[in-house]
Amino acid sequence: MTARGKLVARLTGAVAVAFLASLALTWVLHDRMTARDAHKLIDVAFKDVEGAIREKVDRRLVRQAMLFRDKLPELRRNPDWRDSKKSVALLRHLANELKVDELCVVNSKGILTHSADERDIGFDFTNITGQAAGFKPLLDRETEITQPILPNTRAGDMIKYVGVWLPEGGFVQVGCREWSLRYLARSAITGMTHNRHVSGANGYIVITTATGTIISHPDEKRESGQWHEPGDDCYWQRRVVEGFSVYVVIPKRTAIVERRVLVGTSAFLNGMALILAAFLVGLVIAAYVRTQVRAQHAKEMKVAADIQESAIPRVFPPFPGEKRVDIYASMDTAKEVGGDFYDFYFSGPQKITFLVADVSDKGVPAALFMMRAKTIIKSIAQTGKPVEEVVTEANDALCEGNGANMFVTAWIGEIDLESGRISYVNAGHNPPILIRADEKDDFLRTRPGLVLGAMPGVKYRSQEVMLAPGEAIYLYTDGMTEQINGQGEMFGEKRLLALISDERFQSEPQKILAAVSSRIAAFAANTEQADDRTQLIIRYLPHPHGDILPQLTVA
Repeated sequence: MTARGKLVARLTGAVAVAFLASLALTWVLHDRMTARDAHKLIDVAFKDVEGAIREKVDRRLVRQAMLFRDKLPELRRNPDWRDSKKSVALLRHLANELKVDELCVVNSKGILTHSADERDIGFDFTNITGQAAGFKPLLDRETEITQPILPNTRAGDMIKYVGVWLPEGGFVQVGCREWSLRYLARSAITGMTHNRHVSGANGYIVITTATGTIISHPDEKRESGQWHEPGDDCYWQRRVVEGFSVYVVIPKRTAIVERRVLVGTSAFLNGMALILAAFLVGLVIAAYVRTQVRAQHAKEMKVAADIQESAIPRVFPPFPGEKRVDIYASMDTAKEVGGDFYDFYFSGPQKITFLVADVSDKGVPAALFMMRAKTIIKSIAQTGKPVEEVVTEANDALCEGNGANMFVTAWIGEIDLESGRISYVNAGHNPPILIRADEKDDFLRTRPGLVLGAMPGVKYRSQEVMLAPGEAIYLYTDGMTEQINGQGEMFGEKRLLALISDERFQSEPQKILAAVSSRIAAFAANTEQADDRTQLIIRYLPHPHGDILPQLTVA
């Protein structure tokens, strides 16, 4: 063999060894990063489902407290109510009827006057600290207060308390231990994970009792069966939420969190060796690297798109049992992953919070920031705080660790289902359109506050607007009005207002949004969509059979 042949052989062997070594290293590190990213997705899923479970459990226990309050007049008419021992028996009987463990009545002075446990009688809520002190506000405000499951200082077991105000002053309190809470809230939890997916359509969430009986599973046939923990072929975690065992599972074979960030390293090593061997082989490797980078980018975009899709509510009507309001929304992203989002949820027994927001960037960073903003706003809003406090606290939270200096504009409102009154905050967002029943439709223009995430310590102020029966409010992002046609003209606010006000579009909310989307798409023609287009409409329906908007045909 000639010297040249020996050199080529040696170089070829060296390239082969380097190539195999880099592939082995990439494979090992890739598996580790896949596991790490899978658990990040699991954490995100837990945040979402934990909030949903707590909301359902809180609502069920508040309902029992209100039933207790409604039965108080009847109890007070009973002659045994004035006898402390006999009243204890009455409350124990009622506690069994309501499927709870503790019932207490506190007068306007903060003294516990009646209880299912006679040891509690005489307890003074005005001179305490700790867990019980959380119910002091009920002495001054007409509201409801729920607490998480906490250790009971006297019995040592875990118990959850709820308090509801009394019209004459004071409040009633209901307590449930873990096993009673699971029994009481089981029907509300059953089936809640049917449409919840993790990591695309393959990951799933299961909720069980403490003994492993399945309460909620994506496969309804498995509910009421016995749960067996997944094996090594899945990434999974278990957490206890309000007494229920919650499992989040992502099968390894289909986990879409794969990241091949080390392919570039192996390609670099291969490229260095192949340059010594031949220019042509170097071209082949370079082509291979480009292909892998594109594939990696596509997978990352799919991960972000799945995160965004799982975060945006898509089921309409969202609250089938609620007849006082009609909500519909749509989002058309400019790229595979967008920065817009919308959301709506109950933030009180008679209140729904709704919002539309626009993150300052696009693509994967915007999707991650969007997910963070959505989670923060929802977690604060569902504490029942006023909307101005929700926005103020959300802004401070978004400013923390915001090294990329991203921000989000948002219009956040909270509607009172009893009165139609909307309390709202505009954080640097486009003004919505009020669709009036007897007046001219117009923009709800107010001086907007600072965008969220730009500067901590900003105090936001709320404003109010009333929706009469038959009226609605339309929210949107700037992608609707700033869409450009082939002549360089923007669609603009005037065209949008005229479109909303046109009698042809005074129809059902989903038809209004569909008509707006269709008209803007026709306006843009073959022009590229430059920004996400997101819109939401909420219509006030105080009477189940009341006509809200004229039912005219959309041309």
